[in-house]
Amino acid sequence: MIMDQELLLSNEQDIGAGAGTQVSTNTIDMGAAKPIGQGRQMYVVIIIDESFAGSTSINFQVVTDTEETLSSPTVQIETGAIAIGSLTAGRAAIVLPIGSAIGTEERYLGLNYVEAGSSSSAGKVTAFVALDPPHNN
Repeated sequence: MIMDQELLLSNEQDIGAGAGTQVSTNTIDMGAAKPIGQGRQMYVVIIIDESFAGSTSINFQVVTDTEETLSSPTVQIETGAIAIGSLTAGRAAIVLPIGSAIGTEERYLGLNYVEAGSSSSAGKVTAFVALDPPHNN
């Protein structure tokens, strides 16, 4: 698996700093980006860098929007609520398959991190778009 800096959505982003919805640090400008995937299946890969503590669950959402700030996003695909106890550092990555044409109707692609329950006191992720899913041995 090759990781491209231009396809990086979060780099050890601290999403355990509060309850509610947080947006990925970076977005991908699908209008300015060179064609990626060229008809191939693509994936959003989320790696847990620091274990979560405090909240009940997190829903990871791949979103698109006409605005770079993702202020009124359209959810393209989501994990549903994942229990905090299963989001520990070093476990297998969360992989969401996305279509090769995602983002063609709205220009920007990013992630929403939606926490449920009380505010987390810890939790960091790295997330990016890849052409191949990671293979865990």
